[in-house]
Amino acid sequence: MRRAALLTALLVVLAGCGGVADVAVTEPPDDPTPAPTDTPTTDVQVIGGDLPFDATTAFERVLNLTGERVDGPVVYVESPAAMERSILDTRRSGFRAALGVEPPPRNSSERLRLAAYAPADGNAVHVNEAILANGTRAEVTVAHEFVHTVQFRNGWQESVWNVDPAFDAGGISYDRRLTYYLVIEGAATYVETRYVRQFVPGMADGDALAAAYADASAYERLNLARYHLGAEYVDERVDSPAALETVHRNPPESAEQVLHNSTDPVESLTVTTTETGDWTERGRDRQGELFLRVALRTELNRSTAVDAAHGWGDDRRITFECGNRTATAWTLHWDDAENATEFEAAFDRYLESKATRNGSVWEQTDGPATYRVVEATDETTVVLLGDETFVRAATVNATGENAVDIGVAG
Repeated sequence: MRRAALLTALLVVLAGCGGVADVAVTEPPDDPTPAPTDTPTTDVQVIGGDLPFDATTAFERVLNLTGERVDGPVVYVESPAAMERSILDTRRSGFRAALGVEPPPRNSSERLRLAAYAPADGNAVHVNEAILANGTRAEVTVAHEFVHTVQFRNGWQESVWNVDPAFDAGGISYDRRLTYYLVIEGAATYVETRYVRQFVPGMADGDALAAAYADASAYERLNLARYHLGAEYVDERVDSPAALETVHRNPPESAEQVLHNSTDPVESLTVTTTETGDWTERGRDRQGELFLRVALRTELNRSTAVDAAHGWGDDRRITFECGNRTATAWTLHWDDAENATEFEAAFDRYLESKATRNGSVWEQTDGPATYRVVEATDETTVVLLGDETFVRAATVNATGENAVDIGVAG
């Protein structure tokens, strides 16, 4: 099956976005989670259309699987136009473009769309009426959203969201947001799989998702990861859906912990900027191991990309601007020198596939980006990319064991 067709079919199986639409830009609302009533009402009201299955039965099945008792939500059947919210984070940036991590065009057939979503107050589920032609798949999609109802009504998402590993830019990093969705969507997908096995055993459960993830573009893979890799993580952490609360009450701090089912903390990394001339620092973020792995996989095979990203300790992506020109200094700190060396060797092969070496820099073959790799210390690598003037002029100096200063010469 072609990738576009597979992703279109997968949309019907996947539910929405755990209360939000864009994985990298939207945060859960600050409104407190409603307190559960003493005697939960499991009846589910459906407004705006008819479902090809009994919603209350599906909701009670999810409750029985999870061992929870919460009030049923209202299900709103919406037109495709009303559901016109993309699953993908559609922001474009020179940084992502230079790494081959770009969203599909707005009207592309490969663009994933919402089949359903559950706002984070836990009161409702919105369903795209376009998925209702296949009653079995629609039921599974809505069951996935009912898991979000359980999460949100119990306030489990708050525990996941409030984990805040140190980040010098303040706020919530990209890696932290992605980790949140890996848990929230991973848990719902994990229960969805059990739902399929118990109540619709004739339907394939995880095959389409795994195949779609393997065959997706880098941008799509970052979004599908929260279902696929998130579910794998939850499956490793619990024995049954009835133990789901433990994953939320003891959540991971980073995507690295999800990828390796580990408790390795985010390491200490300090990056300063001085003497930047006409260039101005405009923002900084932490991308995380999963983003790095997916970016590397645009040019390297899976095992090489996974091995090269393994050993990630922390990173800091700093964006610089000068007029309408942009550039990035991406500092990657590794667990040890061996991992740093492995990454640098793999990144050379990565650049060989997408750029041409010109002295100390690489020039993108099919784009305007320039790249330069600097070994700041034996455990810290800085990737400079974007505008050629910046990349050539930037200076990198180690100011401590886990500290680097970025400047611009002249």
